[in-house]
Amino acid sequence: MTTLSRQSILKRLIMSGYQISPDALDFLLSIESPLQVIENIINNPQSDCPMIISKDFLLAYKSEPSKSRITRSTHTDSESESEMESDIEFSEWRLKIIKNPTADLVGSGGTAEDFLHLFQDRFRRIQKIYMKRIDTRTALSPAVLRKMKGDAKRRKAMYREGKYGKRPGSQKTIGMITSKRESQSKNIIVQLEDSDGSITCIIPSGRSGIKGRTLIEKGNALLLDEVVCISGFVDNDARLIADDIIYPDIPTARTISRAKRDIYAAFISDLHFGSEEFLEDSFNEFIDWLRGVDVDEPDKPMNEQTHYLFIAGDMVDGIGVYPGQEKNLLVPDLYEQYSLLAKKLRDIPSKIKIICIPGNHDACRQALPKPPIPVEFAEPLYELNDQILMLGDPCIVSVEGTNILVTHGDSLDDLVTNIPGASYKQPEIPMKELLRKRHLAPLYGSKTELAPLPRDWMVIETPPDVVHFGHAHHNAVDNYRGVQIINSGTFQGQTDFMRKQGIIPTPGIVTFLNLRNGFPSVKPFFDFSEMHV
Repeated sequence: MTTLSRQSILKRLIMSGYQISPDALDFLLSIESPLQVIENIINNPQSDCPMIISKDFLLAYKSEPSKSRITRSTHTDSESESEMESDIEFSEWRLKIIKNPTADLVGSGGTAEDFLHLFQDRFRRIQKIYMKRIDTRTALSPAVLRKMKGDAKRRKAMYREGKYGKRPGSQKTIGMITSKRESQSKNIIVQLEDSDGSITCIIPSGRSGIKGRTLIEKGNALLLDEVVCISGFVDNDARLIADDIIYPDIPTARTISRAKRDIYAAFISDLHFGSEEFLEDSFNEFIDWLRGVDVDEPDKPMNEQTHYLFIAGDMVDGIGVYPGQEKNLLVPDLYEQYSLLAKKLRDIPSKIKIICIPGNHDACRQALPKPPIPVEFAEPLYELNDQILMLGDPCIVSVEGTNILVTHGDSLDDLVTNIPGASYKQPEIPMKELLRKRHLAPLYGSKTELAPLPRDWMVIETPPDVVHFGHAHHNAVDNYRGVQIINSGTFQGQTDFMRKQGIIPTPGIVTFLNLRNGFPSVKPFFDFSEMHV
């Protein structure tokens, strides 16, 4: 078996949230059709399938023919769901709304007390995530940690004198970052706070962290108002000298949900109907492709099996969104923009369910979470009836059993200016950072507006199978700890405003995702040789 095959197996397992022991990998490479065995395990998971695949599991798996291959046979009364998949009619959508910030749930009085409740709820929800982890569930509060002032120094001295059997370990604490600055020696100094007290944390600039990422790199990625766990030793001044920063993060050992049939979802965003730079020809080509026009032979299965379309906001260009926007508007009337959009979406085949959320250019409030676009602004869209689903931002939808988190991605503006290495050209980098932080908009008081609510809707409480952003106008497809990352680019060319901001769009690129095996496919509907920047 070639090195390429070894790498292909490891990549496929990691993307699906699995790990494999070295002896299990060697055994797998020694048998016939190892890639097919892996595909069977991923696509037909058993209840006893571990997240870290061992050699014993593979031996048991191979010994049961019903598990090691997918069977196709004539129907019997006892046949399994997987055996009947080829005869399933695509006559219905299998969709369930898990999370949706409707207008009646996200109203607020906007008082200082409302903001207090918002941050208290954020802390509780992320602290709960930490309490489920073995390595952070024993974390102490900042107030308790401060009382250990000088304790570490005394214990180290006793250890050297042989009065302790082992070197004292570091302590962990969980808190919200209320301040952050850089010292003259380039250390990062943050204040970590919970409801009982606070502690000053020093993140040394010269110390390496685990997994090859230096502590200072982790420290530079910290944002105000995020909830984080920091471990280290308390010095004589009751400061925590950090030796690691532990994010809530996405667990590696978790179940990834897949569809039971071959079916695709398409992901787009940032259409900007009404803009002079709206790429109508490219969008028409995409709609025609969905209708089966000029579909290449290799694409026909994907075309026939596409039954869901996600639109992650900025469906129209809106009005008054940025200074001088009126100069770039082809359609200056907001209602007409939505009417033109609805007219175009009516050409989409009726088999395709359209799921829409608002963006910062749409007719909705700017503060997150955003309720669905009101019917009084977008009535033509609502007239599409059952074919369209108008949801808020953020929302979670279970499609064919796959949990898909959709948000426009307003907070990317904050991350590209506050986190080294983050950019609109590579939106997957800040998207991964938000997954690590388990929050879609951690920073308050900057570019991203947050509504003061008793619940923080932006916390990622349960890791999704897919996360879909827009806003960056730059297509990206990646995978982080089994979460499929999609930024769906745009159908708008470069405007004067983008040019001033240094944003170079990648328009007309659509990402299709096979919900059964998790494989993404990217298809362009724009000729980049015609693009002028």
